[in-house]
Amino acid sequence: MKVACGIMYDNANKILMGLRNGKSNHPYYWEFPGGKCEENETLEECLHREWKEELNLKIEIKQLIYTSKENDVECYFFIGKILDLGNLHVNVHEYISFYDVNQLNEIRMFESDKNIIPVLKN
Repeated sequence: MKVACGIMYDNANKILMGLRNGKSNHPYYWEFPGGKCEENETLEECLHREWKEELNLKIEIKQLIYTSKENDVECYFFIGKILDLGNLHVNVHEYISFYDVNQLNEIRMFESDKNIIPVLKN
C-alpha cells in the first residue's frame, strides 16, 4: 500500500499538523495529513485529493523529500504550500494546528514521522 503525506507550510512558514481523533487507529497522534493512494492514482493526485477531502484545502506540491517503509506500507512525504487557507474545514481530524519545525519534537508523532524532522531542518 502507498500513502502520500503532505508537509505543507502556511504563509508564516509553519507546518499544518492534524491530530488523529479518538476513533482512528493510533488515536491522538499528530500527523502530516494525507492518505492511501487509490488504484490508478499518482502519489501527487492522491495528496491533492486527500487534502481536499480532509481539510478542504488546495495545495502546491514542491517535491518529494522522504520515503519510509514499514511492513507493507510505503509512505511518501512531500513538502509544499497551502494555497487557500481561508477555505480550511476540518473534516477528519480532532484538531489541526500549525507548528514551527523546531516545535515538532515536542508533540506526539509516529516515529517514522519524527525521522523527517532533521530533513526539514536542513
